[in-house]
Amino acid sequence: MTLLRNAYFRNFLIASTVLNIGRKLSWIALGWFVYQVTGSTVAVGMVISVATVSPLLSSILVGGMLDHFDRRTVMMWENVVRGGCLALIPLLYWLDVLSIWMIIVVVFVEGCLSSFTTIGTASILPEFLHKEDLETGNAVFTMTGQIGSLIGPALGGFSTALVGAPMTLLLNVICFLMAALLYLMIPPEAYHSSQTSSQTGARWKWRHFLRETKEGFTYILSYKILIVIALITLLFNFTYAPLEPMLPVFVDEIVKAGPGTLGTMWSFFAVGSFAGAILWVRLRRKFPYSYSLGLVILLWGLVPTSLSFHTHILIIYVLMFLGGIVYAPFNIVSPTLRQQLVPNAMRGRVFGVYGLIAGIGFPIGVYAGGLLAELVGVTQTILFSGVLTMTLGLVVAIHPILRFTDVSALDVPPSESSR
Repeated sequence: MTLLRNAYFRNFLIASTVLNIGRKLSWIALGWFVYQVTGSTVAVGMVISVATVSPLLSSILVGGMLDHFDRRTVMMWENVVRGGCLALIPLLYWLDVLSIWMIIVVVFVEGCLSSFTTIGTASILPEFLHKEDLETGNAVFTMTGQIGSLIGPALGGFSTALVGAPMTLLLNVICFLMAALLYLMIPPEAYHSSQTSSQTGARWKWRHFLRETKEGFTYILSYKILIVIALITLLFNFTYAPLEPMLPVFVDEIVKAGPGTLGTMWSFFAVGSFAGAILWVRLRRKFPYSYSLGLVILLWGLVPTSLSFHTHILIIYVLMFLGGIVYAPFNIVSPTLRQQLVPNAMRGRVFGVYGLIAGIGFPIGVYAGGLLAELVGVTQTILFSGVLTMTLGLVVAIHPILRFTDVSALDVPPSESSR
């Protein structure tokens, strides 16, 4: 593939894949570890909620910093420090002083730092690619990211069963250090290729941060398409989120299996996502964004709905595989649309604000899912998640606001047209 001949894009891609492997294996290990220690779906939901709320709280600050500081240096050190934070969980466990509040603190700090990579990746990727290659580049990121998702859950599940969750978390520490090294191999100027030197070298001040954070909010709120996409993602995150804390409990109590099965389920999802991304690239979408996003959300809703009626492990694996196929295009269409709508000089602060708006649905959904499971049970919570997601998909598909196929035909926000 021509894109892979681009050394900057290739190293950035490998770093993202390595981080995704680490994130997925630690996600499996941590979720299973918390449930086994506490026996509470609320505790699992609390830890996952903290892990997802913390990046949202830091996203606005991170966005402004990435627009002004050396992006390579920031992302390198962020991954080194995240690795050090995560290493505290196994160390404290082996010292026999680990408690749930310590896990929550570590997860909160690690999550705050993760915004640098999440927002940085979305902001920087277009700088490595030509505009016509952007959607393909996002598809390649999705495909290789699913390689990480394929390896990570299986590795996390089997490693947790073999050596325990604390030791498994140390593998993620190694992933953080590897990603930092790969970022170092890309020249710093590549991260800011279309920005002026005065912008990237300017002395960053808090008054500038406050002003530019306001600009990020203003840009999104004045651009109806962007705010609609953010709200759709918020609602999709909310309806999807109850599934995540329920799966460890579902596997343990309903399927009567162990962490290896949980990891394999997510690996089947990853294989499906890889296939789904390939199919989407070959399809070469010609229909409106409302149909693209709405159909993806609707079809994904069928997966948790179907899961709630089945306990046979082979059927569950097939459902997760099919779920990966239908879910993958969302992670191609949505970021590509955002990247095309926002200029590089503002991507950090705009994507930070966007992340706050769109991402808040996930921790709320996770926590709500944990509470709902305590009241009505795990299976009913998964069913509720699926039905609510299908309803959202139908609304998105029939709503006229995203019924366009060419981004270049849209008007930019009035506040930006005069810049």
